[in-house]
Amino acid sequence: MSRVTVGFPMSLVVTEYEPLRRLAWATTVDGDDSASTAYHGWVITPTSEGRHVLTEETQQGPWFLEVLGHQHPGGLYRYHQQWVECLARAAEATINR
Repeated sequence: MSRVTVGFPMSLVVTEYEPLRRLAWATTVDGDDSASTAYHGWVITPTSEGRHVLTEETQQGPWFLEVLGHQHPGGLYRYHQQWVECLARAAEATINR
C-alpha cells in the first residue's frame, strides 16, 4: 500500500488490525536507500462520549532525521494533527446525520 506523507511517497504494511480497537503499520520511504523506517500505531478506546484515539509514531534512520527533522521541522507533527482533526470531523459528521 502507498501513501504520500508531508509530500513524500511512502509504502506501508499494516501490522495490526483489530476493528474499532487497534490499527498499526510499518512505513518505508519510497526511493530511500538508508533503510529508514517508521512505525505508527493507533489505540482506539470506547468512552461514554464515543471513542478516544491515541496515536503514536516512532521513526528510525537518517531520512527521518535529515529530511523531516532538519529540512521540515514540525512538518510531521502538523500533518498528524491535521489527520486526527479530519478524523474527528468525519466521525462527528457521521453522528450528526
